[in-house]
Order: sequence, then C-alpha cells, then structure tokens
Amino acid sequence: MKLLKHISLALLVLIIGAWLVTWLALRFEQHQYLQLNDAQLTDADRYIQGKLTPEPANWQWRTFEPEPGVELRTGMVDASDARGTIVIVPGFTATIEMVWREIDTFHKAGYRVASLEYRGQGESYRPIRNPEKGYVESYATLAKEVAEFAESVRLADKPLFFFSISKGAHITMRMAGEQNVNPDAYALIVPLIKLNTGDFAYNQMRKVVSVFHHLGLGTLYGPGQSMWPSGELQFGKAIDCNANPATAQTREAIFALRETSRTNGVTMSWLHRTAESTDLITSPFHMAKITQPVKMFTAGIDTLVDSDAAQAFCDNLEHCERTHYPQSRHCITREDFALYDGLLADTLKFFEAQR
Repeated sequence: MKLLKHISLALLVLIIGAWLVTWLALRFEQHQYLQLNDAQLTDADRYIQGKLTPEPANWQWRTFEPEPGVELRTGMVDASDARGTIVIVPGFTATIEMVWREIDTFHKAGYRVASLEYRGQGESYRPIRNPEKGYVESYATLAKEVAEFAESVRLADKPLFFFSISKGAHITMRMAGEQNVNPDAYALIVPLIKLNTGDFAYNQMRKVVSVFHHLGLGTLYGPGQSMWPSGELQFGKAIDCNANPATAQTREAIFALRETSRTNGVTMSWLHRTAESTDLITSPFHMAKITQPVKMFTAGIDTLVDSDAAQAFCDNLEHCERTHYPQSRHCITREDFALYDGLLADTLKFFEAQR
C-alpha cells in the first residue's frame, strides 16, 4: 500500500512538473520567423506574378484603433455617388491583399468598399508572444470591433452590406446577433459556422482542447498544427483547400515575401473558443436576432468547415438562401476565378435586390 502511495505521489509530482515546465515555456516563448533562402524567395516571387488583382486606384490604407495599443490594418476605396458600403471581412490568415479581387469588383459596381485585418492576423495586432499562432482572445471582442469598424466607414442614409469569408463569416454572424449595426444584408462565403474535424470526432476534439485551455496551456498548437509553412514549401501543387496548382500557394507566396503577415497553425484556445462560439451563434436565441437577408455560398469538398452545419444554420435563419458548389473546395476565392467571378456577380445581384 505504501509503495502504491509513493508511486501515485511520484506520478503526481511528474505531472505537475511537466505542466509547470510547459506553462513556463509558453509564458516566456521566444519566436523567430523562418528565414527563406534566395531560391525560395525567387520561387515565391515568380509564383505570385499575375495571381493578385492590382491594388485599386485611390485605395486608402488606414489604421483602426478600437482600444489603446490595439492597431488594426484597414483600408477603404470610395466611389462617386456610391450606391452603399460593402465591408469585406476576410477569412482566417488572410490579408487585405488577398481580397483585392472582391474589393475591385464591388468598387467598379459603384460601392464604397472597406476591409480590415482583425486581431491576430495580417499586419494587425497580435495578442500573444508567438505572432504566427492562430489565437482568439474573444469572439465577442472580434465581433464588437468589426461592428465599430463598419460604423466608422458606412455612408449615412445608404445601404450597408457585409461580404464575409470563412472565419470572417463566423465573426460577422456573432456580430449580427450581439451588436446593433443593422446592415441591409449579409453574404457569407464558405462560412465557418462549425469546424470540420474530419476523422477526429468533434465532441472529442472539444474535450481535449478544453482541458488544455483551462489548464492555462491554450497557446499550445492544436493537434496537427505548426508554424508556417505546414510541411515543405513547394509552389504549384494542389492541396486539400485548393485543387488548382496555379493558385493553391498564393497565400504561401505572400507569406514568403512578407514574414510579418504570417499566420498558420491554430492553438488549443483558438479551437476551444471557436467551438464555444459555435454553440452561441447556433443557439435559437442568437439566430432569432439575425433578421436581415443572408446569402450563403458553400463548397462540397470542404475539409475545414462543416458545410452541413452551415446549411442547418441557414435553414434556421429568418431570411437565408444558399448556393452550393459541389465540386469546390474551401479556398473557393482563388480555386476557379471564372466560378468565383460568378459568385461575386450573384452577390451583387443579391445586394442590389435589398437596396
């Protein structure tokens, strides 16, 4: 019996020791960007040529500061006698440069267009010591700041629309039920309503990440996650998110050439808070507050977000319609430009119908 007690005590000490070492390592984590060689930088520069829509003429870069010390990279392009304002909320890891196509299309249609890089990505404020880790302090805060930004750029007495992608759509729907913005309509592109955890059971994932989060180890990378790049840096190959080799590494090329924009693997707390926020935005109480028209676009081969959950969410909103692309992947914004240009045209028709 005494031996068993000694063994149990020793195991407890080891567990506490391991926790303390890990906690201290995270608390004082050091970070250094991966340095690429000249050949990799040349490959990245060659690959990105012609992949991005040029910056629109008269685009104005701005800094939005929702609270002291928190600077968010934003920008806007105005239109003569604008038909309204469209706010673009990018997806996870995206920079504004990655949505030039959307900005240019909507601006040419006569709208004031604005976008932002919310906390934790792009050139905006990063909340933890390792800026490359995907981390969410609070979805409520993200939603509040998107609302405040939208109010700062909207035209008085003219329509306000949101065009929100993936995680940006999650933030926007969180905002829709919590903030008093009252836009005229929302377009949601491959929305992250609920994560797709693949072969790993969703509820099991929740339990695992919740333990790490509540033990104070939330800044650890989640299962299978890592700093940029994920695996070998190769340009011109299809990936799970994008089957088109010509555009699949657009993000990687941008990150190769501008290291301070890099965001990659998500943390335990990112996963925990995303699942927690999913519970909230899919609750009947929250969905009942979203009364504006919603147009949703989903992909049939989406390994990152749960398209069925997105459909169920749409079905439970007061006014929601969905267009489904069965052969598209999550990176629909750059997988097939002909298809995506059609999606943008459909979005404009939808917005015009709400004016």
